[in-house]
Amino acid sequence: MNKKTQPPQTDQDLIQVFADLFDAVEPETPEEIDAVLVEGGYDPNEVGSRMQAFAEQALAKSPLNWRNQADTKLQAVGAKLENFRAPVAIPPTREQIIDAIKELTGRLRGRARLAQAYFRNFESASDEDLASLLSELQFLTSEDNTQGEEKE
Repeated sequence: MNKKTQPPQTDQDLIQVFADLFDAVEPETPEEIDAVLVEGGYDPNEVGSRMQAFAEQALAKSPLNWRNQADTKLQAVGAKLENFRAPVAIPPTREQIIDAIKELTGRLRGRARLAQAYFRNFESASDEDLASLLSELQFLTSEDNTQGEEKE
């Protein structure tokens, strides 16, 4: 078997062969592309499948993919939240917890709405849920303070 019809061994080889084919001939329709591939000794379906798999794998691993960036950021913030120790203890009574939540939501404005969205009705929320919300708001406040100090 000569080198021209030998199948590419790696994805990089496949891409190079494909690029070389299109440099040599400029097919305009899918049928013309298939004909060029068949003439070169390749199965168009296999080439298409391998290229699709390669592209999907590259996209899934790319640090430029917004989903990967969001996942990385989410994991980092999740780790920070997990290790966060509030500077102020959770108040002992439900009413004090609600007052603290209201005070922090007023300070945080827009960012607090994201956390508060889960607890629209304080009366129906459990004490544990309220304490969790307060802890998250304290975390957001500390993050805002940290970012403010970094800007100075």
